[in-house]
Amino acid sequence: MPYRPRASSRPKVWIALAFLLTVPAAAQTVNDPGLQVQVVASGLSQPTTMAFIGDRDILVLQKANGQVRRIIGGVLQPAPVLDVAVDSASERGLLGIALDPDFAVNGRVFLYYTESSTGADTTGSPAPLANRVYSYTWDGTSLVSPNLVLNLPVLSGPNHNGGVLTFGKDGALYVVIGDLNHGGKLQNIPSGPNPDDTGVIFRVDTSGAGLSDNPFFNPLNPSDPMNRYYAYGIRNSFGLTIDPVTGALWETENGPNSYDEVNRVVPGLNGGWLQIMGPDSRDPQGLADLWVAPGSVYRDPDFSWAVPVAPTALTFAASPIVGCAQVRNLLVGDNNCGQLYRFVPNAARDGLSFTSPALLDRVADNNAANCSAEMSEILFGSGFGVITDLENGPDGWLYVVSLTGLPGGGAVLRIGPRPGAFPDADADGVADACDCASLDPGAFAVPVEVPRTRAVGSAPATFTWDPQAGTAGPGTAYTIVTGDAAALRTDGGFASACTLRRGQSGTSLIEARPDPPPGSAFYYLVRAENTCGSGTFGDGSGSPDPRDLLDATLPPDCPAGGPTGGALINFRIVSESLTVWATDGPFIDRAKELLAGGARQIPTFNKLLDGRSYDPQWTWHVDPQNLSFATAAIELCDGLPSGIEANKPYWLNTVGSYCPWSAVVRAVDDRR
Repeated sequence: MPYRPRASSRPKVWIALAFLLTVPAAAQTVNDPGLQVQVVASGLSQPTTMAFIGDRDILVLQKANGQVRRIIGGVLQPAPVLDVAVDSASERGLLGIALDPDFAVNGRVFLYYTESSTGADTTGSPAPLANRVYSYTWDGTSLVSPNLVLNLPVLSGPNHNGGVLTFGKDGALYVVIGDLNHGGKLQNIPSGPNPDDTGVIFRVDTSGAGLSDNPFFNPLNPSDPMNRYYAYGIRNSFGLTIDPVTGALWETENGPNSYDEVNRVVPGLNGGWLQIMGPDSRDPQGLADLWVAPGSVYRDPDFSWAVPVAPTALTFAASPIVGCAQVRNLLVGDNNCGQLYRFVPNAARDGLSFTSPALLDRVADNNAANCSAEMSEILFGSGFGVITDLENGPDGWLYVVSLTGLPGGGAVLRIGPRPGAFPDADADGVADACDCASLDPGAFAVPVEVPRTRAVGSAPATFTWDPQAGTAGPGTAYTIVTGDAAALRTDGGFASACTLRRGQSGTSLIEARPDPPPGSAFYYLVRAENTCGSGTFGDGSGSPDPRDLLDATLPPDCPAGGPTGGALINFRIVSESLTVWATDGPFIDRAKELLAGGARQIPTFNKLLDGRSYDPQWTWHVDPQNLSFATAAIELCDGLPSGIEANKPYWLNTVGSYCPWSAVVRAVDDRR
């Protein structure tokens, strides 16, 4: 069938935002009486997306002025941590943020924005350079050291730029770009231009290279643009998320004058645009009209709105803090109605389940009332203005970024328990009805498998893992098992393993053992535990797993080693690392507070000593008793550990002390 262009009868999303900014948002409400909405921070200028870099530490992007703002403890900091030159015409601007899965050790942050061609912010003229993804390094106060990851088209536009990015459980970076109003093969015009990086979801590594298990990967043609694609036929999307149970990718998609969508994105998905929006059975075009790339598959949306509500961000609720019935449900925000929607996955989590007869066809026929018809089952909240992001917080609350959340402009809000609205004997914010330890405020759910662990550096190496305080309870502790990889292969199991830590409250430790012998390595396994029960060292699948034996019986403790009576504290200093041995109790306690709260304070090492200590990178160390944290900014603080190493006589004999102004506490191994 010939190409049939679609006319749009509604404003483009970001154009609509400019109008909505002048209209105060209604009071935010949720339809669960046990929940409330709180303002985290306001006064933001067109905020788009956010990311947690600490427990109460948030980075927020501002669309039109290219600024990355920081919110610490609910306070919007006066200066941006980064200001990039963007073109903000229509849907262009600073649009997406994602933290590297190993952010805790490498500090990498990925941003998607429309880069201005002038070095200053523009609004369409002259034409921008490109839509680009950069990686930056968080140095504790700023985003520095930009590195280009993806260089993407920007014309014709100016709308349908996409811009959302996320990391999967597989460590891959997923990035969506809209069709930019193109009409080629990727938009299912078989006779149109060849693939041109529009209307697709990329799946790449952190350098921007396509992954060899991508659905369209062609090892015989390394320059084939299809190598980087995970899906095509995407009109425009403002939402990507990962199902924490299955690892599947989900997205929202904006239609033209009909049929917005929610989709589970299978590998090789052809989303159908331009030919099909909404269910195929309701569209004049059909499968025969699509451009079929080898390895592609078309599937109908998991849900559609007949009249657009412009769905935006989406996420899976992670904690019973946002309601017993919401855990692992899919939550979606929108642009046109200021509403939140709740979708219940089916048992296999490969689709959505509905009970109301009107939604059994997986379509809300909302022609009679755009924001309410056939939506009673899925409506979760209203009055949020233009919702641009949804994130699960480390505290278990659901965070909402609203472009128009308050009369003063953009805001970050959060949804969580309303005190006194339900029986909660231990006051942990989770109703007794689903709290598996209703008398223990430190636990409310059985932990699951720790999603990710990471080790960095040589002895003493820093070992960290993902926390479960927000999903299982703040009292969740961790047991760490380790062993020699060579023995693991020889034994065919974990007979030589030992327990390195039991019941550790933090999510990091400094491994002071010497490096393993050449040709081998240490392995580490972590299990989360609380009053409700224990997680698993294994994959939690229920299938036979050699690690199941460790869950049944912990191995003996590892032999004691390393220093005692103090703490090993690791700092990230820009792109370098410094581990110090400290015996000063108040300094150790403050370092633990900074690590737990995500705050930052300048350490002052008042005396430098010659010789290696517990950080073999450097031939100098600090006096373990003569150190403190500064109570105010110190302008004279400066320098990198490598700078001290290169000029050691000057630092030890002339300066005598050292205060690295950008240091961030990364791990504390308390051995007192």
